[in-house]
Amino acid sequence: MMRILAFVLTLLLLAGNIDPTRGWLIALVVITGISAFRLLRPPYGFLPRPVLDVRMGSFVLAVMLLAGTVEANKDWLIALSAVTGVAAFMPGLVSLDAGRDDRPWVRWHSSRRRGHRRHDWVVDWEGDEWR
Repeated sequence: MMRILAFVLTLLLLAGNIDPTRGWLIALVVITGISAFRLLRPPYGFLPRPVLDVRMGSFVLAVMLLAGTVEANKDWLIALSAVTGVAAFMPGLVSLDAGRDDRPWVRWHSSRRRGHRRHDWVVDWEGDEWR
């Protein structure tokens, strides 16, 4: 949801419907930061778990625009729109942490095997090691 909101905000900035003032750039940095650091995941709360894919690229570009490192002209807004568009709809297209499991100690078990009607998250423990 945050990725799509960031994409819509960058399109509005690019179209000129809203001016790239400090307030809108702060809002863009916050939205892309929430997406890049995965802060609003229900099981984890506000535990930051940064991703190394295009979501981090959109966050870095938004921070550079806010800090004034690059000027918020049409060229940089086009680049930001392209990166946030890819981050919104294909976040794993370019990823440096592909295949990394965030929760290797938790596995999904089908409750049919155990005779329950619902699915449960089960933490596997075998002796002294996590499975």
